[in-house]
This record gives sequence, C-alpha cells and structure tokens, in this order.
Amino acid sequence: MAQETQYQFGVRWSVNGVASSVDMQEIMLNFSGVPGHQNTMLPASQYIRNGRNEIQFYAWPVPSDKPFEEQHELRLSMEYWEQGENPNTEAKTAFEVVIQPGLEGFKPEVVNVDDQAPLNVVASSIRWDDDYFRLEVPFYNRQPMPTWCWEEGDVLRDSNATRDSLAREYRRLYTLFEAQDNDALMDASKTMIEELALASGEPEDYVRQRASFSMFFDNPNLFQLDPFPEEPMTLNLAADNRVAWLTREGVAAPIRFGHAGSDEQVSNVRLYFIQRDGQWEICR
Repeated sequence: MAQETQYQFGVRWSVNGVASSVDMQEIMLNFSGVPGHQNTMLPASQYIRNGRNEIQFYAWPVPSDKPFEEQHELRLSMEYWEQGENPNTEAKTAFEVVIQPGLEGFKPEVVNVDDQAPLNVVASSIRWDDDYFRLEVPFYNRQPMPTWCWEEGDVLRDSNATRDSLAREYRRLYTLFEAQDNDALMDASKTMIEELALASGEPEDYVRQRASFSMFFDNPNLFQLDPFPEEPMTLNLAADNRVAWLTREGVAAPIRFGHAGSDEQVSNVRLYFIQRDGQWEICR
C-alpha cells in the first residue's frame, strides 16, 4: 500500500420510487429498504482493485411481488476525480448504465462512456437478474491501485464454526461499545483507517475522527445501544470469500443504536472483517 493513486473513484446511483442496495465485490456499500427517490454518490476507491471489478446494484418494488412500473428507471455510474477536486461538482463520469425494468423486453443500456477514463465498463457482460432484482456491472480498472485488506484475508468457509468465531469477535467489540471506549474501537479499526486515509488522500487523524463513535457516546439521551442478539446470526461472505460479516433479521447489524423516540429508526454499526493468521481484523 505504498503508492498514492492519481484518481479517486466513486459510485453513483439513482432510483425513482423503488428500494435499493449497492454492493461492490459483493460488499454492501448502502442499503435503503423503503421506496424512495434518490441520486446518491459514495466514494469507492477502497473497494476497487487492479483489473476486473464488479458492482451489484439491487433495486426492487415494495412489496417485492409488486411489478415494476413503466416510469421506474435505475441509473448506475462510476465517477472519477483528481485529488483536491470537489467530487460533488468536478467528478467526471467514466460510464453510466440505465435500465427501465418496467418496460417489456428492456435491456441495460450503456451511456456517457468516457474513453479516457481509467475505468472501462465490460458492456457485453452486464446482466439483469430478475430473480434477485440485481444489475451486475463488471468493469476494468487500468489505474494501479494498492492491494487492499479485502484482497488479502484468508479464504473463509461458510460454516457454523466460522459464524460462531466471528460472533465471539462481535461480542468482544460489543463490550467496548458498552464501555464507550472509543479509543479501543478506533485501535481495533486500525487497518480500515489506514486504508481509508490512503484511498481518500486525507490524514489518518482526520479519518480516525470521522470514523469515531463519540457522537453516539456523547448523546446517550438520543442513542441507546441495543442488546446484543442471543440467537444465532447469519454469516455473509464476499470478495471471493475473504470478507465476512454477520446479520440478524434482514440486513440488520449485530451492533446497532436505537434512536430515542422511535421504534423503527436505528443506526447500524456495519463492520466487515477479514481473518489473518487466525485473527479477525476489521477491514471496512
């Protein structure tokens, strides 16, 4: 992880009236389980490797057995910008994919292709999976990138033993949340902080501050730590089975904060792990 990159990357998506989720290398970047209208961009350099990559864009009506409507349109693009530029106003579009799943015989359409961009879409391999409401968009990255932690973890088995081992690590971290030990949590997130700093070009101290949980700890009247789940959780694997995380009901995280005055609004603490030398390590 020695070199700095020339360009930084982001993924942008928009929907009009459906729920959505965006994954990269099958690692979830964002989830919105209620229908909405949004046009959102997230930095994504830390999820992009050398060579071939893939975005998985899920979008579905609510309830899921309801058909798409003719006006529903899904847009997904990769953006790039130079260090120091404002990604909200100066980012360039490498490529954009548009689909209208409510139209009969629709096909994904690639638009706004920038031939000079370091990211090149593999148009012939774009696929819409009707069973999972999933748009799969592969692309190649020609810009040299660091080797990220999610590429280096041990290959994990989808087994109860892996799930139970990771659950013990979640429970260990949960005790730090109970103790409101932000420094220990940031130390446990050392790899993630280092890589986010490298990907963004920001100082590690700044990234550590942004990643801090002090907002929750400093406002106990607004945020209340949920009890740790006692029932067995679901093991999720991604990035060629090198990244793992647990969920309870739906996509809810094992560690989350309830919001005062609301039975529905929560803040999930989404942690993604790798295993190296038999030890769990927060990777994202």
